[in-house]
Amino acid sequence: MSIFIVALAQALLELGHQVLIVVGTFKSRANFERLLAPRLELPIIGLSRTPLTGPASVAAWLRAIGIINRFRPDLVIHSETVPLPLHGTIVQIVHDLQRRNGALAAVWGAVRRISTRRCHHVVATTSELQEELVQDLGLPRDRILKIPECIDRQSYASRGLADRERAILHAGTSPYKVPEATIRAFGALNDPSVRLYLTGDITPPVTEAVDALPEEIRGHVILLGMAEGARVRELHSRVRVAAFPTRYTVPVASATVMEAIASGTPIVGSSRLSRDLLADGVNGAVVVGQPEAMAGAMRGVLDDDHLWSRLSAGARQRAGQFDAHRVARQYLELMAPLRAGGKS
Repeated sequence: MSIFIVALAQALLELGHQVLIVVGTFKSRANFERLLAPRLELPIIGLSRTPLTGPASVAAWLRAIGIINRFRPDLVIHSETVPLPLHGTIVQIVHDLQRRNGALAAVWGAVRRISTRRCHHVVATTSELQEELVQDLGLPRDRILKIPECIDRQSYASRGLADRERAILHAGTSPYKVPEATIRAFGALNDPSVRLYLTGDITPPVTEAVDALPEEIRGHVILLGMAEGARVRELHSRVRVAAFPTRYTVPVASATVMEAIASGTPIVGSSRLSRDLLADGVNGAVVVGQPEAMAGAMRGVLDDDHLWSRLSAGARQRAGQFDAHRVARQYLELMAPLRAGGKS
């Protein structure tokens, strides 16, 4: 489950709607609350405690038909799941365009096309995805809406410069987040007055990149592992820079980038971040992946108080478009007919 789902569900509840979250895999509520730290108690039904694949996945989502339809929803929002005959206004969200390979590629392509035909609205979460979907699905541009992913802004503090640490945060160690690029940039920065925090699994590429750093700054890299959601939020609001050398085929709406924006934290990121999230000179700096280029951008935000304050203000202003209540209202407007107090 994602930060986006939690934020959207909380906003719908606070706007007076009933909500039911149905997910394929849900290990435990304790794990969910530790990692995502929701403000509200959310009604969640998990179809399995272990990852679903193959026939088990299909069987689980067939069971979900009864669960969802018994709820009698007015609005169903899903992320390209197996097409289900559901009641209410159906909205399909496309978060990315990770095209599948192998023997089942054609099957998943057919599932996507069927799913698209069965829904009332198709939503892309970034401008770049909206443009790509015109080609990918063969739909007219006005058939694909753009509604951003959202963030629960109430859960994030936006501290001023005086309360910030001379530190950089890199959140996540999945390969596409390229944590080793941030570590190499930290090496090129070579400033013992700065710390680098990394959250996520401590992978061999991360360990190797840290070990390659000069000894005088190696101890300033803090590997936090899979940190709790509350801890990650606190770090976003305490560091001076958030680093995102991310590699996407098509730029998507990264939750960790939105967390930085909601915290008023300037970003140093790659051009593969969506232009909806990172605007060069507005809320951060767009840089190439070379360590020296990243280090130069980081140094500017770390050392120039005026630049930091301007970029932080830009981040806080940009956060408004990702506000969960604002995004929830955009989804509610898609219901036909809209019924106040309905089930979402």
